[in-house]
Amino acid sequence: MKTTLLILLLGISLVAQAQSVAEEILTQNRAMETAYNNGELTAIANFYSSEAHIIGPRTFIEGNEAVVNYWKGLEGRHVRWRLENNEILPYGEIAIQRGVSYLTFMYEGKEVESVVRFTLLWIQEDGSWKIKIDHYSPL
Repeated sequence: MKTTLLILLLGISLVAQAQSVAEEILTQNRAMETAYNNGELTAIANFYSSEAHIIGPRTFIEGNEAVVNYWKGLEGRHVRWRLENNEILPYGEIAIQRGVSYLTFMYEGKEVESVVRFTLLWIQEDGSWKIKIDHYSPL
């Protein structure tokens, strides 16, 4: 009986911890959207770890300065951004998030929407969740 109760309590604790991690990461997502939508593009780099990578079909960005420059490239062209979460899987000090990004920006005088599937590897850095690897592919 004691063993069953201990296992049950441990399971409840792990579920609560996973929910907390998911809530923290979703809060980070909303803050990233807000920064983009307010034109604070270089602030988005603060959500990435100091040794972050952004990897896409023709993109390989490495390190914080390169991440800042990546987002700075959209300055004055931003329109709106929405992140759709499909799944967050916490594993201790790391978490994996899968979702879809709907990023709208101006290109040659017209609004363009980039829709990509993303996988983010989040790590704990300086007491908060930061993106270590941002991998995306067009839908």
